[in-house]
Amino acid sequence: MQCEKTEKNVNGNNKIKMALGSKEVLGYKDYQGTGFILEGSARFFDNGPEFDMMKEKFSFLTRVLEITVSSAKQML
Repeated sequence: MQCEKTEKNVNGNNKIKMALGSKEVLGYKDYQGTGFILEGSARFFDNGPEFDMMKEKFSFLTRVLEITVSSAKQML
């Protein structure tokens, strides 16, 4: 399963760089939508109060990926 491979990779090196986008945020020159590059560290966890909170909202969860952002840049 791909998630298990990602978890193994994060456990070996927790530094990440992630690209994501949203059409809900105004972009360059007021265009609808923009993208972001996030850098930081990640960890998976499967117990504790934060896990329980997420499990209540999404009953199918087996673990949660937490990202601590050290840098966020908006793209054009």
